[in-house]
Amino acid sequence: MHQISDCTITDTTLNSLIERFVPHSDVYYFEDDQILRMLLRDGIAVYTHEEFSSSFPTFALEYGSLYKIWTLEIPKQSYVALVHASQLGNLCPEVRRKLLTQQIECGRGHVYDNDWFSEFEQPQTNTITVDGKWYYLLTSEDWWEFAPQIRTRWVLKWLREWRKDEPTGSVKFVGDHDGVPYDLIEEYSGTFTDKSGPNCFAAAIAMVVGGGATQNRQQSRVLISQWLHQEPFFRLLNEQGYVKVAECRLMGDLSLVQPSDVLVWYTGDGVAGHAAFAVSNKLIFQKHGQGWDSPWQVLRIEDVWYNEYLKTGGRIAVYRNK
Repeated sequence: MHQISDCTITDTTLNSLIERFVPHSDVYYFEDDQILRMLLRDGIAVYTHEEFSSSFPTFALEYGSLYKIWTLEIPKQSYVALVHASQLGNLCPEVRRKLLTQQIECGRGHVYDNDWFSEFEQPQTNTITVDGKWYYLLTSEDWWEFAPQIRTRWVLKWLREWRKDEPTGSVKFVGDHDGVPYDLIEEYSGTFTDKSGPNCFAAAIAMVVGGGATQNRQQSRVLISQWLHQEPFFRLLNEQGYVKVAECRLMGDLSLVQPSDVLVWYTGDGVAGHAAFAVSNKLIFQKHGQGWDSPWQVLRIEDVWYNEYLKTGGRIAVYRNK
């Protein structure tokens, strides 16, 4: 068992994450005609961003955080290519340098600087100096040449760095509400899933099913591991007897929350972006996102990141079993 801030990760889960931590071929973003021509000449497919998303629909799910794809600073007309380390070595030095440099400039993930290697020996391959600073780009080829203990330490360090600014969860909760499956919440809170997919909607509805009239713990465990979209989530919520009882546009309005309520965060455009299950009138059980890097947590309602929606015209709807 390993500690990641307020959460733990088992060896079994960690080993599963190590297996998929680096894709077989690395993803490169670029805007340069010389790079484009050389990749195409070498028989490497090049995509627009829209084409890449369509061709590899689960890439963002599996590697969105690792590649920082939501914060990339790249123009819409730039390209994307999958390039294996062996293909990268076949590029002429000028083009290879341009390609690597553009990854640094756009803020792509799986790029590590000197500070990262205070705990590791510096690699000699896929390194580049940009504006006087040294960088290393992690590839699948290097990943599987590292010793097993290096891969373990690498993933643990990445997770700790990723979560260092995240709100700390609370596992100290008590109560006797019939609609709250305390045993399930304690089982999952502060743990990581071994794959991407399970998300906030699945986490919330799983607690509804596990703590509702049927108290169906088996089905709850099935649901919590799914990638659940809004429509099936609301369909299940409705059939479990939940109805909307309030809408809140200020955090102070949430004093009406009761144990076993379901909270749904809506954007200013009316899109349901997040859901959570109320453990008490102040604590909720949630999963921050659909990635493996987001654990299940019990948080104070005011610490939920999606409260930012309220600043841009969003709202929080409260659903209750009537």
